Amino acid sequence: MAFECDKSGATYDDALMKLRFFTALALTFTFLTPATASHEFIVGGDRPVTVHLPYTLANPAPLLILLHSASTSGARLESYMKIAPVAKTNGLIYLAPDGTTNAEGKRFWSASKSCCNKYSQEVDDVAYINSLIDEISAKIPVDPKRIYLIGHSNGAFMSFTYACKTDRVTAIVALAGAMDQNPECAPTTPVSLLNIHGTADAVIKVNGGVMNNNSYTSATTTVSKFVAANRCAQATALKKDFDPVIKGTETTIYDYVCGTQAELQFWKIKDGAHKPNLPSDFAQQVISFLLKQSK
Repeated sequence: MAFECDKSGATYDDALMKLRFFTALALTFTFLTPATASHEFIVGGDRPVTVHLPYTLANPAPLLILLHSASTSGARLESYMKIAPVAKTNGLIYLAPDGTTNAEGKRFWSASKSCCNKYSQEVDDVAYINSLIDEISAKIPVDPKRIYLIGHSNGAFMSFTYACKTDRVTAIVALAGAMDQNPECAPTTPVSLLNIHGTADAVIKVNGGVMNNNSYTSATTTVSKFVAANRCAQATALKKDFDPVIKGTETTIYDYVCGTQAELQFWKIKDGAHKPNLPSDFAQQVISFLLKQSK
């Protein structure tokens, strides 16, 4: 049987096949799902924050929340740590919310008595973070076994408080943070921790101190709370070149063996500041630690 041809020499069957192909392609883009789309949406009510979806969204997907230090913002901490692009390529739902503004116009997290609600405002940031997770989960399939926090300073305090008061956190990366002295903290499920602190931190001192007329823990005491909760044994110590400005292998890594499925490390930066110089692959280092953890 002979086929009729158009002037270009193509058969009608060829044309039909092309039509079907481009129709299917158009439908693919029309019904593009979150699992293949890269987009953003807003949550947070009167403290709105943009939620960033990864290039490939698993069902369910891990969630990462970045918590800034006092007097700054989620955007500023993101510019320092550069978490967003690495989260996007590693399949993480990601957001960097802002704390409440105080009487001085500075943002803070109401994390503990020592840090950093200096005007004693009525703020429940545990409830706020819960609401963010709930609102995101209503739109996107969040994996409740892989919810992670990264916090700096006041944001690290908030990360510890949230882990102590809820059972929703799988793992924390805390930079230059602490807890109130003698905190009520006994997580009922394992919580992995990567605690990073510089010995020359003049803001949150590595050996503990006082803020807002309340004492906060040393880095060693902070870690010990999670050592006890996770039934960890004595750590082995290794050396690491973490801060690219400080010469040599200035950071000691204390790597604990834990009786639970949690992982616990303390990176102590010799001569490291409150806001240390971060290596170019910092985001990949901490996200790799987090993604190994699951409840």
